[in-house]
Amino acid sequence: MHYLTDMAYIAALPSLICGLALVIEDIRRFLVPRMWVAIGVLTQLAVFLALSIIERNPAKVLLPLGYATLSAAIQFLLSRLKPGALGFGDVTTSFLVGLAVGSFGLMPYLYWWLAMGVLGLLWIPLYPKLTQRSPANSRKAPFVPVIVFSSIIAVLLAAL
Repeated sequence: MHYLTDMAYIAALPSLICGLALVIEDIRRFLVPRMWVAIGVLTQLAVFLALSIIERNPAKVLLPLGYATLSAAIQFLLSRLKPGALGFGDVTTSFLVGLAVGSFGLMPYLYWWLAMGVLGLLWIPLYPKLTQRSPANSRKAPFVPVIVFSSIIAVLLAAL
């Protein structure tokens, strides 16, 4: 699959726009508004459903939905393994971003998980230094920026 074909990048814009808004909100207030996520998910699904109907290809909506569901399930399990490490906002954001990344196929999806791991390992100790908080006094690092920026990196890597 060639990632520069059709309008995949434009089709993924709802997730990107919503994801960037969630990044700002998570950094500012450690909050991921569920309504924003719901609007982003519904908008993204509507775009993929329209593409699916236009191209008469149900995979255009079903595959991203499968990847998104898997993403949210994995993040939910990770949040249960170490309570407090990931919040429900991280889980729902993973569903939203998983829709977009999943629309590009398996390799970008795998790159996304790899990038999340690498960026997460860098972001968590770096966050207190960037915010000039001592690690003892700071809250945990917001993880939505890692989820969203990893998706951008993954899609760009797949396009190379």
